[in-house]
Amino acid sequence: MRYALLGYDLDNSLDELAAEDKRNLHRSHASHDDSPLPDGVTVITHYRFRPERQTTTLRPSAHDLIREEGAASAASSTLRALYLVESDDPEAVVTLAGQLPALANGATIEIWPLAEPHSSR
Repeated sequence: MRYALLGYDLDNSLDELAAEDKRNLHRSHASHDDSPLPDGVTVITHYRFRPERQTTTLRPSAHDLIREEGAASAASSTLRALYLVESDDPEAVVTLAGQLPALANGATIEIWPLAEPHSSR
């Protein structure tokens, strides 16, 4: 099964980090990708989200789409990272999420099981 691990900075504590501390946090996430993982877990990819000001939101209107700059919600403005992982053991995924370096700096991690896309075959 695949899971999305979503990292949030709900209290903006990561914004308050000094520049060098932010660089160290990003390095620790990058090095974490190369460190031993819990048995049976594969990290497929890891992305950091760019700042909210670079986000575009689309909303439907009666006859076309409305384009807005910025995040759709306050919660999405605190979304900082996405890990896509695979494992047959949900507890191993929880273990991995608990090891993510941002947790030590006040981040919150959500673990979302993903539904596999339907094949047309």
